[in-house]
Amino acid sequence: MTYLIDPRRRTLLAAGGSAWVGSAFAPLAALAQTAATFPAKPIRLVIPFAAGGVSDILGRALAQRLTELYGQPVVAENRAGAGGAVGSEMVANAPPDGYTLLLSSISTIAIGPYLVKKLPYDTINGLTPVGIVGFSPNVLAINPALPFKTLAELLAFGKVNPGKLTFGSAGIGSIGHLSGELLRSVTGADMVHVPYKTSAAAYPDVMAGNVSMVFDTLPAAVNFIKAGKVRALAVLSPRRTPLFPEVPTFAEAGVPEATLSFWSGVHAPANLPAPLLARLSEMLNKALTTPELRERLIEMGTDPTPVTPQQFSAQVRADFERIGKLVKAAGIVPE
Repeated sequence: MTYLIDPRRRTLLAAGGSAWVGSAFAPLAALAQTAATFPAKPIRLVIPFAAGGVSDILGRALAQRLTELYGQPVVAENRAGAGGAVGSEMVANAPPDGYTLLLSSISTIAIGPYLVKKLPYDTINGLTPVGIVGFSPNVLAINPALPFKTLAELLAFGKVNPGKLTFGSAGIGSIGHLSGELLRSVTGADMVHVPYKTSAAAYPDVMAGNVSMVFDTLPAAVNFIKAGKVRALAVLSPRRTPLFPEVPTFAEAGVPEATLSFWSGVHAPANLPAPLLARLSEMLNKALTTPELRERLIEMGTDPTPVTPQQFSAQVRADFERIGKLVKAAGIVPE
């Protein structure tokens, strides 16, 4: 069927169509302009842990560099509580305008949902992944007096001596606990988990010989390793760390399936407009390529890793699924 339009109406329709198109694109143009001038006021970077820890040091280093690069204060704000849930919820409920950001991590985004029966926010759909700040290897460190020189020797001992090997971590469901469970599940080595309130609390027992080893993130372990109080046996990262280039990876030690790295990143509230997301991604990645921030992160044991928001989102989802399987295999029940 053909509909004929009165020629006298064509001009009116054309004019009306142009006005509609113009009004439809006006918000997009405004958003693009906003992104181009962003930031126009101070930004809050919420650190969901207490001051003085590794996340706090990393977050403040990032905030300082962003402030220097873009001329607006990026204020690091500690909002600790509930294993990172308090600060994360605060950002999830903030306006999606780019001025409230979260220093996120695999612990708060991919592990946290499996440890709590019901979080007050959705870590996958309730936040917008902006980018990764860096990857920090998880490291297996042992008492220097133990005779094991390689991971293979330790695993061989664990298989024929059930219950003799113990490993400490920062608590049930921590990245250290899951690292130990991962190694146990893929090798069959018998190891007993000893949870602590923090990973730092495990080191005195490891040094005294009460606990065989500790699984920890490299930034938290680096000073103990440098001081010779524990010996790094292997790292769970895809490649060796420049801080300890002599320490092999789990893959090099014959257990590639046990690779598991700790990442820190930046998340924004959900429904962040695409132009603002692109601008924040650009800002973050520019900061990560500056020598000042790169050197600071590397000396902490973190490998700066600029990525796109899409790459970060894929990393988050992959880790979320993998952690879920690990938690189920370990028999961890959410509280």
